[in-house]
Amino acid sequence: MPEAVRPIKAADAVADRLLQLIRSGEYQTGGRLPPERELAARFGVSRPTLRDAIRRLEMLGYLSVRQGDGTTVRAPDGDTIARPFQGLLSGQMQSAQDLMEFRRIIEPAVAAFAARRATPELAASFEQALERQKRLAERGVRLTSEDLHFHHLIAQTAGNAIILQVLTTLRSLLSELRTDTLTGHLPEATIAHHERITRAILSNNPDAAHAAMLEHLNAVVETSPLSFIPHAQS
Repeated sequence: MPEAVRPIKAADAVADRLLQLIRSGEYQTGGRLPPERELAARFGVSRPTLRDAIRRLEMLGYLSVRQGDGTTVRAPDGDTIARPFQGLLSGQMQSAQDLMEFRRIIEPAVAAFAARRATPELAASFEQALERQKRLAERGVRLTSEDLHFHHLIAQTAGNAIILQVLTTLRSLLSELRTDTLTGHLPEATIAHHERITRAILSNNPDAAHAAMLEHLNAVVETSPLSFIPHAQS
């Protein structure tokens, strides 16, 4: 018997139901959805409505559609989640300002969480990240990729999967705009800030980690093309 869905915006209702089935494990990551005819009959909708619902979940990264190969369930990643926002951000500096303000709200708290949860075994990973940054700076190479890695390492250390995904997506969006938005213009200052953040995290000092990260992000804003964003003093 067909499962009932809302008659208004049926594609939205079908997309919501499909997402529930994916999250419940009925349709598992890596597996294929049943044929269109079977799904349309299950939900009591037309095949065009079903295709619309599938397209919506494809945009969100939960499905992958290949002609002649069916529809596969997948786990969304940061790049997929960021894709719908990239057109919005392109050429819109106000959006970049909003993202940087969001970073200054979230990332100091993430650094504090990382300081609470850091273990001595992580010291080598942070030290290696700092050494790579120094080598690149000596060669005059921008630190964009290593900066991404450093902040990703902090998010991993914080031990919260949602925080990690949100920050990965956020920094993917910023990297689409320009590298200076991520690191500022002064690599030596960036490395010095990263060293202070690292010391605070590895010494399990949440307050110092919070303060060091906020100081770092304020400095990034001051030395980047977004220098006119108002911000709180550290």
